[in-house]
Formats: sequence, structure tokens, C-alpha cells
Amino acid sequence: MTHCGVIQVLVAGMTMGCAAILSAADLTVGSGGNYLRIEDAIAVAAAGDVILVSPQPGDKPYARTHLALFQSRITIRAVNSKGDRVRLEGDGYDYSGQGRIPRAIVQFNKGADGCVIEGFELSGAHNTSHNGAGIRINQANQVTVRDCVIHRNDMGIMSNGDGTPQTAADQLIEDCLIHSNGDLTEPGYNHNLYLGGTSVTLRGCEVHSSLTGHNVKSRAHRTVVLGCYVHDSANREFDLVDDKAYTTSPGSDAVLAGNVIVKAAKCPGNRAVIHFGQDGGNDHDGMLTMVHNTIVTPFISPVIHLSSARARTRLFNTIVWDGGAGQKGQILFAAGKDPGKAQLVSGACNWLSSGFHSPDFETLPLQHTVFGSHGAILPFMNVGKGDLRLFRRDPTLVDQGCVLPPEVSQAIGVAILQYSHTRSAEVRPDDGKPDLGAYEFTAGENVKQP
Repeated sequence: MTHCGVIQVLVAGMTMGCAAILSAADLTVGSGGNYLRIEDAIAVAAAGDVILVSPQPGDKPYARTHLALFQSRITIRAVNSKGDRVRLEGDGYDYSGQGRIPRAIVQFNKGADGCVIEGFELSGAHNTSHNGAGIRINQANQVTVRDCVIHRNDMGIMSNGDGTPQTAADQLIEDCLIHSNGDLTEPGYNHNLYLGGTSVTLRGCEVHSSLTGHNVKSRAHRTVVLGCYVHDSANREFDLVDDKAYTTSPGSDAVLAGNVIVKAAKCPGNRAVIHFGQDGGNDHDGMLTMVHNTIVTPFISPVIHLSSARARTRLFNTIVWDGGAGQKGQILFAAGKDPGKAQLVSGACNWLSSGFHSPDFETLPLQHTVFGSHGAILPFMNVGKGDLRLFRRDPTLVDQGCVLPPEVSQAIGVAILQYSHTRSAEVRPDDGKPDLGAYEFTAGENVKQP
């Protein structure tokens, strides 16, 4: 090819690229919009388009919504002058997953990379397999779910790869409320979140009250939960387990940092807080890193249960409180049926209720552990509402954290976040003297004793 020919090809390529950018359009849905149904806008949408969805007259829901996306970089955004979320309901539709029928109200299929959905309330997704979801990420990469309320489905959010590396990678679920999902027809197998694939991050979300299963179940290679409020599950709050394709290689890790995690006082199912390991017979070769969490559990069941030979955990700057119950015989860490496999656990600078102090605990290499007095009541703002900020400077909690080792900071990869009850996450203040738990103590008018 001649020099001029090369230039012509380059110019043509640049022109096509610019044309693709310029052709991106806003597609409006709803009263006065270009389309009455979101499905109609999806059918004509091209990469880069933004679908703006207004509420139905009288704020009625978009009924029997079933969106299957295959295009990349589509944004579906709710637009409501009242500030409310636009409602998408699935009642009466069979989300079978057969052919091109989605298994969710909104499903991002392979090729739908870089898509975003924000500002919706999704409910009523069911099927005969008991796994109809509000949202499903089916092999797509870089999908973002933002500012959504997801409830009353078989599953809240599902995701999966195709068994090969780098599918369902970089999923981001942020500033969402996900609650009351499940199906009593098949109890224990339906979850608020059931995640898989290469990597997923939850940030600034409230996840609570799974009807039958766990609040957060994940088989992803890497699961990161930052600045979230996770509470009142029917079973475990977190079930981080195995997948033949995604967890058998080294680095199949999970990070929980800056979270408030609370067990229901009358939890009907498994009363362990966090399970990291396996439930399907595959290995789970990774590290569970837990930093600056506040955990409330009145139960003897383990706070952290490791169930795979290569599963390990480390615990820093965390509060584990029994809610003032004065419980005895509590177990912080268990590996299989043995609570004393010290080589699998490490960490420093944690506050624990008195019930965790036992001869078995003394075998664990956890440095600078502080035990509260029997039945200790911690100065949290409002435990009943999940506000576990401190209302006064407690000398056993404030400035008692340790600076994180470099390898722990590297595993987290970002600044530590803390949950805000506006359902978002904010960067945790850092004065060089970290406090224990999910919140840095802040003196001032914005934090007052209840």
C-alpha cells in the first residue's frame, strides 16, 4: 500500500469513528416520548445511545417489562421530575430464559459491555425455575447498576460468566437498595444477590432481608464490598463460595471493607455471618480480607467460616459485637469443624465481645485484640436503624486501629469507604490514627447522642 493509501485508510477510520460518536442518540420513552415501551427503544438502540425513561401517567409501572440487551454502551436512565424511581414490574410474565426471552426484567447479554442502568425500581420477576431476577448480567463486562431499588423477585441481581477468563468482569453495583427477594417454593436457593464471573464490586448499597437464602452469594473470582450496609438475612449475610472456572486459580479473593453487617436477632436459617470457601466441591484458592467493618451478631455460629483448604482470612480494625447480649462461647473463626487452624488466619487491632475470649482464640495469631466487658453496650448512634456511628469518643475504639500493611492496602486497591444512610458511600476520613469499626469518629453537631 502506498503512503497516500495508508493516509486514506487512517482518515476513513477516523471518520467512521467520529460518525459513530456523533450518531449516538437520546431515545425517549414514556408519555410524550419517541417510544411507549422500553423494549421498542432497545430494539433500535445503537452503541452509545442513552434511553431516557419517564414515568407512566399516574406513576403506574411499566408492566411485564422484559429487556434483553446485546448492544454495548447503552445507558438506560430513569427521568422523573419528582425524584422518584421509575417502576418496572414483571408480574405475570414468565422470565424463562428460553430463546431470546430474558431470565430477568433487565438482562445484559454477552456483547452488552459498558452498559448502565440507573434510577429504577424493579420487582415481580419470577419463573418456574425460581430464579427470575430483577437484573441479570449474563457474560457482559463493565456493566453498572446504579441507584436502583430491587425487591420482590426470585433473585435480586444475578450474574455469571461463560466459564472463560474475563467474562462478567468489572461489574459495579452502587448506591442500590436490594431487599426481600426470594421464593418460598424453593427456600434456601434464592438470594438477594447471586453473583459470578470474573469480578464484581458492591459500593454504597443496602442489602437486607433475603426471604429464603443469603443476602450476598458470590462465585466470582474476585468479590469486593465497600461501604455497604448488609443485614437481617434469612441465612448468612455473605456466602462467598466456589466455581470450577473462577475460584480454583490463585487470587480468588474477596474484600469486605468499611461495611456494617448485622445479623437478625431471630435469624431463621444459618446463623454464621460470612462463609468463604466451597459448597460445590471445587477448590477456592484465595484470601478473604476484612478491614474496618462493624459486625453485630448475638450467635455462637462462626463470624467467619472457611471451608476450603486454600481459603484464608485476615482481619484488621474491625468491631465484632454481640449487641449487648452477653453471649458466651462465641466463635470468631472456624475452618471446617476445627476452630483453631491458626495458619489460615492473621490480623491485628480488633475489638471483640467478651464471649469470643477462649483457649481456642488464644491459638489465633491476632495481635492487639481488645475484649469488651461482659454485656458491654457500645456507644452507637442507633443500632435499631443500623446507624453504627459513635456518638461519643470511646477510648477503647477511637484511635485504636493500626495502619494497614501495604499488602492489605494493595488488596483493597482503593480508599476505604464508609456507608452513608443516604444510600451511598463516602471516603472515610483519615487523620493518621484510625478508629475501629466501619466509621471514623467525627465530633460535631452532625453526630449527636440519641
